[in-house]
Amino acid sequence: RTFELFKTLGIVDEILEASTPIPTMRAYKLPGGTIPVKTWDLYEKGEVWADRPFANGACLSQETLEEILRDNLRKYGISVELHKGLVAISQNTDTVAATLAVHNHGEPTEATELVTAHYCIGADGARGATRKLLGLTFEGQTRDADGMVWGDIEINGLGSDFWHIWGKPGQFTIMARPLSPSGNKFGIGITGQNFDPTNLAAPEKAIEFIKTETGRNELTFGSFSWLSYFKPNMRMVNKLQEGRVFLVGDSAHVHSPTGGQGMNCSVQDASNLTWKLALVLKNIAPFSFLSSYNEERIPVIAQMIYATTQLYTHTDSTKSGWFRWRNTALEMYGINYRFSSIVYDERDASSPDSQTALAHAYTGYEGSGTLNAGDRAPEAPGIIQGGQVTSLMDLLRHNLHTVLIFGNNYKEAQAVANVLEERYIIPIQVFAIINNSEHGMENEKMGVLHDSEGHAHAAYLVDGTQGLVVVIIRPDSFIGGIFKEPEGVSGYFNKICGTGN
Repeated sequence: RTFELFKTLGIVDEILEASTPIPTMRAYKLPGGTIPVKTWDLYEKGEVWADRPFANGACLSQETLEEILRDNLRKYGISVELHKGLVAISQNTDTVAATLAVHNHGEPTEATELVTAHYCIGADGARGATRKLLGLTFEGQTRDADGMVWGDIEINGLGSDFWHIWGKPGQFTIMARPLSPSGNKFGIGITGQNFDPTNLAAPEKAIEFIKTETGRNELTFGSFSWLSYFKPNMRMVNKLQEGRVFLVGDSAHVHSPTGGQGMNCSVQDASNLTWKLALVLKNIAPFSFLSSYNEERIPVIAQMIYATTQLYTHTDSTKSGWFRWRNTALEMYGINYRFSSIVYDERDASSPDSQTALAHAYTGYEGSGTLNAGDRAPEAPGIIQGGQVTSLMDLLRHNLHTVLIFGNNYKEAQAVANVLEERYIIPIQVFAIINNSEHGMENEKMGVLHDSEGHAHAAYLVDGTQGLVVVIIRPDSFIGGIFKEPEGVSGYFNKICGTGN
């Protein structure tokens, strides 16, 4: 799902080029550490489907991801200032004032800066100051008996074709994951339950432990680019918004590494918040609209933390098959906001009660054969626009609502486009999706897409006998509304603009 969101930002090709597939895991017999005893995949391998263009996870270091994001920000004349740290924050009804300490080589100095803005987003990580300065609770648990050490280091003499595992069941596990298909840089981890490697956060101690316990004394180690110790925490804030200040990512929720949900959920937080904030800044939506960020993301995060905690608790350390994650929800295709107060669905009147809908916020409705407002917008390849073959996801934009009008009735499609143009100033793009190439409907208000292979009609459950079906896709690539009448678009956009419920 994260790849999909990066695609709407136009950076997915760079991300994919820098990423590597999740390596197959291989455990070795101890003592000795060279004889394989088990080989397996962390995830069950999946397949690319027409409505899901990305299958299977990939590995990418945080350092590389940040470089890609910052390079793309520079194209818009925006730079990220490092060596600054938040030390105080205040706000009134119109602005937020943030006091920043200026750091020198990682240490705060006496110099400070005062930044005043309309809004503040605290994306400063689990140890960041924003959450603490706002006085938000951080509810959950810490596994005090457990500890973990993680880091990146060069290792010579170890192949890059497997994710290498050594361990003593019930005691500890040592992992070395190649960070590229070739090369000698690895991400290492030393973990265990009822095992606390506090003293192994020192480089020389970590290397000595790895050599001694794996028996691989022939390996040579370079220097760590980073090395960190932490205890597994499963915690989240009680709310994601305090006035004009918002939290995203690890500053709002932390959990064990099992499941690989941290960065991925953080990207979804940001994706959910930013398009809403943009509409409010442009005076298109009211300030109250921003409360939907907390409404939509809190249930998802709570259920994600429960799922990853279950994975961590039930990690099988009694056999050689450690670390096997079997939960399709981890792909995040099922995350949905059917329960949200800002989605609107005229097509399906059989929506579940609010509690049932909330219970499926993270896992979704796999196998139900339904598609409702609030669901992830499915991909549809084989789309022809202006004689060029493309896909629906190639057309989505993170700064626009996308309106899809299914049906071959030109007058009905034009009526929807007219309603949108006459009543709303929300940035949108409008497409009529047809089954045949004989259309002649292009005009300045809407483009025309030929669904040459029928994937769009299939994914959006339009069989051609239902008449007009209008689907509104939000800038975060979730479905905001589904309608069967031109006037139905008012139901959704009135919620956004604050002119109706």
